[in-house]
Amino acid sequence: MTTPRSAVRVEPAIDAVLRRKLERRGVVIHEPPHLETVRDRLRTMLSQRIQGTFEIEGLSRLGGGASKEQFVFDLDWQSDGQQRRDRMVLRMDPPASMVETPRRREFEALDMLHGALPVPRVFWMTEDPDELGAPSMICGYVGGTATAKDAVKTASGLGTTYGAALRRTLGPQFVRYLAELHRFDWTTYPLDSFQRPRPGSTDAVDWRLASWDRAWQEDAFESHPVIALTQQWLWERRPVVDHVSVVHGDYRNGNFLFDEERGTITALLDWELTYLGDRHHDLAYAMMDGWGETDPVTGEFYCSALVTREQMIAEYESVSGLSVDSERLEYYTVLNMYWAAVALTGSGPRNAAERMTHLDAMQTYLGGLGAFYLDQLLAVVGKA
Repeated sequence: MTTPRSAVRVEPAIDAVLRRKLERRGVVIHEPPHLETVRDRLRTMLSQRIQGTFEIEGLSRLGGGASKEQFVFDLDWQSDGQQRRDRMVLRMDPPASMVETPRRREFEALDMLHGALPVPRVFWMTEDPDELGAPSMICGYVGGTATAKDAVKTASGLGTTYGAALRRTLGPQFVRYLAELHRFDWTTYPLDSFQRPRPGSTDAVDWRLASWDRAWQEDAFESHPVIALTQQWLWERRPVVDHVSVVHGDYRNGNFLFDEERGTITALLDWELTYLGDRHHDLAYAMMDGWGETDPVTGEFYCSALVTREQMIAEYESVSGLSVDSERLEYYTVLNMYWAAVALTGSGPRNAAERMTHLDAMQTYLGGLGAFYLDQLLAVVGKA
């Protein structure tokens, strides 16, 4: 028997970041920090974590991403008695994002998966805004590009395409890494900031739905009938989770780096939406119409501009040993579109209006994509 909607609460780690966002609304107007300020704060933070001398060199802003402020720098330091020079990335939260996520969860997930999947190595994190001015994470820099050299660059990687040649090499890797993620045994890791759902229950989807319902309630400027219908549709049809996996939450084109010359994926990025749940969440997300492309010659649709739906399911089942259920794919497609509508038409415009983000123009612009998903949602939930 599933938990009634009225009894569901968000996970404690998510509750904390949602409360922090509300506390800053109307109080904090975001001004991107000067490099000198970031360098000074970074030096103070690292002095409390590194034994011995160190030097920060070449600090500069790093482009990309639709939520975090990112900086790249070189660190000369001592670790385990050896002198090192590492190129690193600093990811900092603005006062509000389209999706509020705890840095500790992203840190714990990457720390666990390093060595099993191509993910950046993590070094330090802080949720104390007094240290760096905002909750932040420092990880290793990984070389590669998010787009082919001849492709059109797009906001947040949306609409990224690769062409037929790169599809053939990147597509199978893209599916294989997702399969390896979902079969990864996370159960022996502490993951203190994650709630652990019970297999055979709706815990995972209950917590996810509750967090997005709350984000809509707190961020949207006005109610919307499609959102109300979608919420009812999703709560009434929650499927149980048969196998609890690490779910990436934003697995698509534009969210990984690759070496174009070798045709190899070098890093899977953007893990802030990670949680423990149903593998169909990631599968349905990667297959969404908004991320893919239709080949102009063959007319075939390529999920995340990389593989056909049939190829993705067949390869995924072969590598993971896990089955793909069509009904759950439909459910999580609706759930993913709901998340997109909440983030793009609720949270993004609110953050821009409140001047709590450095990406106010882009988050306003992406509201158009939110309208696209509202229209797609109506086609499904309107029938019910």
